Amino acid sequence: MPGLKCPLCNSEPPLKILTSHKAQKNRYFVQCPVCDLVFVPEMFHLAPQDEAARYRLHDNTLLNKGYIAMFLEKINVIHEFCTGIYSVLDYGCGPEPVLAQLLKREGFDCDVFDPYFFPGFPKGQYDLVISTEVFEHFRDIQTELHKIRQLIAPGGFLAVMTSFHDAIADFSEWWYPSDPTHVCFFSMRTFEWISRQFGYKVVYTNHKNFIILRVK
Repeated sequence: MPGLKCPLCNSEPPLKILTSHKAQKNRYFVQCPVCDLVFVPEMFHLAPQDEAARYRLHDNTLLNKGYIAMFLEKINVIHEFCTGIYSVLDYGCGPEPVLAQLLKREGFDCDVFDPYFFPGFPKGQYDLVISTEVFEHFRDIQTELHKIRQLIAPGGFLAVMTSFHDAIADFSEWWYPSDPTHVCFFSMRTFEWISRQFGYKVVYTNHKNFIILRVK
């Protein structure tokens, strides 16, 4: 694997190759021994227009009761662990920013950003940046993490919802890699590495698909 290195921590081989019975033919995955990120080599990434087209097919609307219930559960956790917040940014909100609407109903002042659908990059800082089912889509994880860190006010929070690969017994049978727009997969060890490098501390995680970090 000449020239292949981890997009998060820049580690080079030896990197571990993983395969998935659920993914497209010939697509493979690479696990970093340093930060534990599992990533898809760039040659398998979709073209941006194809990626955006897939997002438009998602049934992520206020009419989807299961989708709403998922968000309300996470909002309850935010109320408990993210005290004293008012301003929120939904980072990677998609074509229909349902979470932002729910947060506004809860009394938060919520802005949205999405590189395809709401591309105006935010100015200023927020008490909370939240990304739900977004991190797994990041093509350039380092750049995105630096952008996000700059958007969080001192003492603020980052809440991330993405399925953790270390919560799965068999990566090869996991459904998550079957989505061709999913190119990064995280574990608790990955988020601990991110916390050390970007100045966060973990304040909550369910060790499955949701974690809240706070700026030190």
